[in-house]
Amino acid sequence: MTEVYTILSEDGDEYKLQFTTERSGIIEDELLDYLNSEGLDVAEIGLGRIRGGNVTNIKVLYQIEDCVADFMQRHRNVMLNFFCDFINFLPATKKSIPVQEYRSRLFEVMFNRYVSQHRLNDFSNKIVEIDGLTERFYFHVISRKEHLKYAEMIAEGHRKDFGKPE
Repeated sequence: MTEVYTILSEDGDEYKLQFTTERSGIIEDELLDYLNSEGLDVAEIGLGRIRGGNVTNIKVLYQIEDCVADFMQRHRNVMLNFFCDFINFLPATKKSIPVQEYRSRLFEVMFNRYVSQHRLNDFSNKIVEIDGLTERFYFHVISRKEHLKYAEMIAEGHRKDFGKPE
């Protein structure tokens, strides 16, 4: 299953927000097979700017929140996995922290604000922060609270795959 949302800013920037259960290799197939046997899917979130170069404004962030909530409301047995990448640059005012950490913090604030404002008490955002060999990695696993044990399994898989070897 793949769903794509197009988000347009007032400044003419265009963003694509994609949710896909296609296997990307970021989560081991064995774990995904187990989750499928339990009646669950994991959708990877991808977000990219298609056109424009303006600073992403708050209205676009609100649209992203609405799209994530819409997807989760319509897919009861889907958990979301979001990898905070480091591909695009940050505004000069945000350069005191690494790009991945900035995106992780922003995603956390957006999630907390949205669930608080809309009283969505049954959702959880599992933040996975990993010390890798050369850098830190940040993932978010969003699930319903009833699926927290499965979200922790995904988090543990990320720690194993991306963390420093012992």
